[in-house]
Amino acid sequence: MEVEQVFQDGSVFPAAVLDIQDDVLIQKFLGGVSNMAALSREIGIPTEAGLPHMFGNAFRNVASLIADADFTFKEVEEVKKFLADPSAYASANPAAAAPAAGGGGGGAAKAAKAEVVVEEEEEDMEFDLFG
Repeated sequence: MEVEQVFQDGSVFPAAVLDIQDDVLIQKFLGGVSNMAALSREIGIPTEAGLPHMFGNAFRNVASLIADADFTFKEVEEVKKFLADPSAYASANPAAAAPAAGGGGGGAAKAAKAEVVVEEEEEDMEFDLFG
């Protein structure tokens, strides 16, 4: 016997819908795990899927707190070296090094300033819905 059509909830589908590859199943599963991790982080409930993100964010918070302090430990030494001399790490990231070599890196700073100006203009506008 060979299945040619599938009937479900009043709809008929070709049998090809049953041919699901392993990579598709793995992709769907990982998408579900990602959604579960995002939801658990948003509502503040720790889950096994969200723990790596929680530890990564906690490390970033610790690194930002001691960036200017005289205290250091092994895991933060590289961060402090980078903050002391970011140009030494430019060769490790060719995408960031290319604009720096071509235009001196001023384009990104100008774009950031333009964004800040737009935000300030929006904040300075006095708009009253009922007035």
